[in-house]
Amino acid sequence: MKKPVIFFDWDGTLCDSMALCIHENRMALERLGLPAVPEATLRRCNGPTFEEAAPMLGVPAERLTEYCRVRLECALSLVPQVNRLFPGAKELLTALAPHAEMCIVSNGTAPYLTLCKDVFGLHGVFLRTVASHPERTKTQNLALLLAELQPERAVMVGDRLGDIRAGRDNGLKTIAACFGYGNDAEYAQADMRAATMQELQQMLLDFCRN
Repeated sequence: MKKPVIFFDWDGTLCDSMALCIHENRMALERLGLPAVPEATLRRCNGPTFEEAAPMLGVPAERLTEYCRVRLECALSLVPQVNRLFPGAKELLTALAPHAEMCIVSNGTAPYLTLCKDVFGLHGVFLRTVASHPERTKTQNLALLLAELQPERAVMVGDRLGDIRAGRDNGLKTIAACFGYGNDAEYAQADMRAATMQELQQMLLDFCRN
């Protein structure tokens, strides 16, 4: 029998990247010579793709490519000093490894996710890592991965509505990571809600065993 597959969002689910998002966007706007924006606006950019975040920050459409390049450069320079895993995330992954295959389906870029796995010592933990794609939604990325892996049982874990919709639209059970960056209205769309990393670990172990 195949192991079940757990699909994780990254930012706000396993990785506490809010400080990184704020710093990288402040730095990117400064380098681009664009006006600063309130911290509340910067916080809203953690979760959406770069392309979705740009208009929130007032980036002109004709400078989108430049913004994406500069923001990525800023992010990669800051990851080792600023980014961190949520407490208990590494223990969760260790506990689940004997029981499930694990994948990342994220709106982060491929270079960013690769660097995070380097910094946190997570290479070899995930069967697949799927990054954002400008021509595909998270729902579509997850659908492609499901078609490739064809798991007998799978679950999607994330902290934002886009994660929950991606799982739901692909016929999966969904778990909201309520310690992340979403809100009650988003979490309410999931089949189950985990208030803490420890509660999430137990839910996923129960899913794997049952």
